Amino acid sequence: MLPSKRFIEIAVPVAALAVVLFVFDWWQRSRLERFRAETHQQFVADLTAALKKALPAAENNLLFRDDAAIPPVSITFHNNPMPRGTGQIEIFNLASSSAYTDASGTRVTGELSNGTPRHFSLVVVALVALDNRGKVTRRQQMIFTGFAAGERRAFETTLDLPLDQFAAHRFELDAAR
Repeated sequence: MLPSKRFIEIAVPVAALAVVLFVFDWWQRSRLERFRAETHQQFVADLTAALKKALPAAENNLLFRDDAAIPPVSITFHNNPMPRGTGQIEIFNLASSSAYTDASGTRVTGELSNGTPRHFSLVVVALVALDNRGKVTRRQQMIFTGFAAGERRAFETTLDLPLDQFAAHRFELDAAR
């Protein structure tokens, strides 16, 4: 039995509309990702410019120079209750459960440790929530100022996203100056 002419008249426009909505949604998501990346770059640039303006000129020369002799700094994340001594900036858990959900979203707690021999005027770390395909769903930045060598600081940040709406999270080092 062949579909009726009326069914085909309805099905074809509905299918075309579904395709148009799918393409539009994909286009909007790609624009949003580009906007997030551009906003992140602009945030770091604006923050760096504000620090250069706010700090004395002598400190600026030391803090913002591009010196190849200074080794690069990275961030490591682990679930131990103490720093491992990696010689990098470390994030680790303070409690048995580092994330929990309340009325404001998902709260993530931990501790940041400066395992380098360097003093940082500014450290910007981002908490990134990922969906089950590894795509970024939220990004929450944390700013630490005046972070001395060997210093440890506890933190708590909130993602406006319930814990069950993302598959994993990671930390990214956005700036260390």
